[in-house]
Amino acid sequence: MKARPALPDEPLREAYRQHNNRQLSRSIIVANAIALVGMPSGVLLDYFLYPERFALFAAIRFGVDALLLAIMGILHLRRHHPARPLVSSLGILSLLLMTASFSLMISLTEGERSPYFAGIILVLLTWSSLLPWSVAETLIMCLGSLAIYTVGCLTSPGFSLPASLPLFGFNTSFILITTLVCIGVTLFLSRVRFEDFRLRHQLDVQNRELQELDRQKTQFFANISHELRTPLTLILSPVESLLSRPDQLDARVHESLILVHRNSLRLLKLINDLLDLTRLDQGGDVLRRQTFAVGPFVRGIVDSVRHLGLTKNLRLRVEDGDPATLLTADASRIEKVLVNLLTNAIKYTPAGGSIVVAWHAAGQNTALVVRDTGVGIPAEDLPRIFDRFHQVRSNLTNQTQGVGIGLALARELVEEHGGHIEVESQPGHGSTFRVLLPLESGAAVTPAPAAPSGPEEPFAQAFRSADRAVRPPADPADELPPILGQGETTVLVADDEIDLRRFVTALLAEDHRIVQTPHGGNVLDLAAEHEPDLILLDWMMPGKDGLTLCRELRASPLHRDAKIMLLTARIDERSKLDALAAGADDFLTKPFSSAEVKNRVANLVRAARLQRDLRTRNDELRATLEKLQRTESLLIQSEKMNAIGSLSAGLLHEINNPLNYTLTAISLVHQFRDTLTPDLRELLADIEEGMGRIRDVITDLRTFAHPESPDHLTVFPLLDAIRAAQKIAAGELRDCTVDLAVSAELLVSGQRTQLTHVFINLFDNAAKALAAHPPAAGARIRISAETRGEFLALTFVDNGPGIPPAILTRIFDPFFTTREVGAGMGLGLSICHTILQAHGGSITAGNDPAGGARFLLQIPTARETLQPC
Repeated sequence: MKARPALPDEPLREAYRQHNNRQLSRSIIVANAIALVGMPSGVLLDYFLYPERFALFAAIRFGVDALLLAIMGILHLRRHHPARPLVSSLGILSLLLMTASFSLMISLTEGERSPYFAGIILVLLTWSSLLPWSVAETLIMCLGSLAIYTVGCLTSPGFSLPASLPLFGFNTSFILITTLVCIGVTLFLSRVRFEDFRLRHQLDVQNRELQELDRQKTQFFANISHELRTPLTLILSPVESLLSRPDQLDARVHESLILVHRNSLRLLKLINDLLDLTRLDQGGDVLRRQTFAVGPFVRGIVDSVRHLGLTKNLRLRVEDGDPATLLTADASRIEKVLVNLLTNAIKYTPAGGSIVVAWHAAGQNTALVVRDTGVGIPAEDLPRIFDRFHQVRSNLTNQTQGVGIGLALARELVEEHGGHIEVESQPGHGSTFRVLLPLESGAAVTPAPAAPSGPEEPFAQAFRSADRAVRPPADPADELPPILGQGETTVLVADDEIDLRRFVTALLAEDHRIVQTPHGGNVLDLAAEHEPDLILLDWMMPGKDGLTLCRELRASPLHRDAKIMLLTARIDERSKLDALAAGADDFLTKPFSSAEVKNRVANLVRAARLQRDLRTRNDELRATLEKLQRTESLLIQSEKMNAIGSLSAGLLHEINNPLNYTLTAISLVHQFRDTLTPDLRELLADIEEGMGRIRDVITDLRTFAHPESPDHLTVFPLLDAIRAAQKIAAGELRDCTVDLAVSAELLVSGQRTQLTHVFINLFDNAAKALAAHPPAAGARIRISAETRGEFLALTFVDNGPGIPPAILTRIFDPFFTTREVGAGMGLGLSICHTILQAHGGSITAGNDPAGGARFLLQIPTARETLQPC
């Protein structure tokens, strides 16, 4: 038995009832507004149907509109405290007023035959659809309309019983059916409205919960960011103290301290920006506005970042505007805006470029302008440039650091002042940022802050230094070379973070040969060039990310033995599974210790070396095994050929003499041929044919058993030998078309008779195959030749049935044939193979893609020392 679904709780039902009451009042006003338009629009119908009553009916219609307007006025006055009974009564009254007006017109016209009956039905359906009625209210509305209609019909002058009863009964039945429809519509729409309210109520509750969670998250973020600033500052202070005495430090220690100092400032800047964002989200800070001259304020900020521009050979220039231009703002926050814009311009402007800062009055605003000659911003990124955590990915920006907070923070700080920030940019031609801040009229002018700063707090100078921290460009003199270290094993390190790459490279260079690159697009080429034992890839890199490179390296057989380690800050389980699925052997999670890096790299390099040695040995064993198999096959073939040759030699000796005697006797009998009877002559011809066949077999056996050594070579045109063979095999080729595409200038070196014998065999085989399976397009043999190095490649192709794949490996074996007994001994192709091998050439068989058998012959070309005969 199924459990009944739980009903909504009472607070939800109560909230829905209140919502429904408010909705009912608004819905009645809307329905009445529709009626205000609909009622007068019927005067045209009145004019055409009952012109004599046009004025009366128009008065009725406009009178109803007046009453509806009054009801709408009452509902409007009660909109803040809508009592359900009053609102419901006014809604039902509105409908009954329209029903009464239609019933009055029915009474004054034709009663039950009046067309105004349709108006009642239309009003009932419209009201039940538009208004959130209850079933009881819908029933009252419909039954009241039925009663009013009944009165209208009964009071009509033309109503009489029993003549009017059928049509009157039909109309009342139709109203009752309409009542049922209206109740059904009410039930359905009430469920839909309640479900919609429930979902919106649930969504509202969830939104409030999310807002609370977001508030708590923001508060936690602010607290943790604030707590992180103090230990970071306590790291920076001792490091700066040590760096102030470089003569007392070892060079490697000094370099490590610079690395710590630079990245501590970077982390502190990130925490400062995040803390500022959370403060803005909370809205707790109050602007400390003051009005001061712009010139000294801007020049002081530019001077504070000028040293960053000098590290890249950039020209920082201030275009002095009107000295009377004022700025009304919180100096510490506008300082942060300008510093963000200037450090961005320094990061994204190539060495030798320029940055200009200007200001001017713009109506009631003060405009601050930062213009650079940097890489610019692509048009598709401009609409999102001020979004939080959005980063522009261009060729140069990929080499910079950041998470996309600076510009978002700058915009929010400017908007907090009631101003706005805008940008114009063209890729390759630089960017212009313009900050517009309103100037309060009548504000007292104060001296410009000489050194604007934020709220008083410990280590304020460290925070200001962090805001101005920009990674300087690598000095070519300080940059590590692309290859360093002299170890026996090679490690390829790919990481776009220069400090991390320098650290890992310096750490591993003691034991390995290191190849390094900052760009993912170079990894495949470097791996192919240096064949590293280990490839260490950063997950996020410009060009190609580490995961993509891992898949591409694993797809290449050249790098199947190389070990791959992914370097990543991701610690979730999904990232680990993705790395393993892509083919990574290990992954190193940031942060990591020096000992962990060295040990993991050593283990992977050792495994790569063992795997490579094992694969080399396997390849050597496989090659040796294949060589032994080929040697075994050659020995077996040689023994087979020797055995067949010995057998053939014995048969030749035993058969040759009796054959010669028989042929001699037949030639003597031919002298008396005219004296023989026709039967004896036929018998003699059969004997002679049989002896001729035996003679041909003996000739083939002799050629196979004692092949003539091609010691006496001649140079002759290949075409001549082919044409000679074609003439000899003309009888077999009488039904075939031979297409010769062989140049008369192609010369071969060999024994002409033997090669002609090869071509005769090929013509004979092709003709017999075509005769057994004649093609529909006609039998055709194509012969072509071309020079390939020291050989002539001769191709015989027919358009017959081809060679079954199952016999391709045996087609050159002696005595192998697919013909019927007595049709051949299977020595033809074997003899061809033997002759071409004796000439230093070869013959192979296959099937042409267009159909038919295909034989490829490699015949040595004529040597320069031999002359054509």
